[in-house]
Amino acid sequence: MSDSREEKIKKERAKKLVAIALANFPHLQDKDMGPTVVLWMKILSDIPYDVVQAALAKVLATAKFWPTVAEIREAAAAISSPFILSPAEAWGQVIKAVQEYGYYRSGEGLATLDKTVQKAVQAFGGFREICMSENIDVVRAQFMRMYGQFANREKETAVLPESVKNFIGGVAKSLPA
Repeated sequence: MSDSREEKIKKERAKKLVAIALANFPHLQDKDMGPTVVLWMKILSDIPYDVVQAALAKVLATAKFWPTVAEIREAAAAISSPFILSPAEAWGQVIKAVQEYGYYRSGEGLATLDKTVQKAVQAFGGFREICMSENIDVVRAQFMRMYGQFANREKETAVLPESVKNFIGGVAKSLPA
């Protein structure tokens, strides 16, 4: 498919999305929405169209003001991103794995954890470190705080356009280790 054809399809889809939003805001129907169509086309085009439609519907269900690209992207991330556990749920996964696999089968225990939980466990010092900890209340509090930071980063990253994620990844790779 040629680039101009692709752009035309993206623009038509963006026009449909803007028209749907305008139905919710009749007082804006006389305004020139051309710039909005272009903005939505460029900034939402990396998200599958059906996900953007669902996200827009979700935003419009509670919107009192014209939906921003950020609100639509957040809703799209919530719809399409994997479920992110709460810190308490993440800690529950860790405790279950520690009880089931223990110190000597730490690799197996770590493998049973959600990917974000694994990152937090490794940042904490590893599965064995948690198994060997004597003050579990302190470990729990520290782990939950650390996991919360990882989960927030996952949520923030899920909202970003692919072009921004790629740019950030490129910058990160170019930094000295």
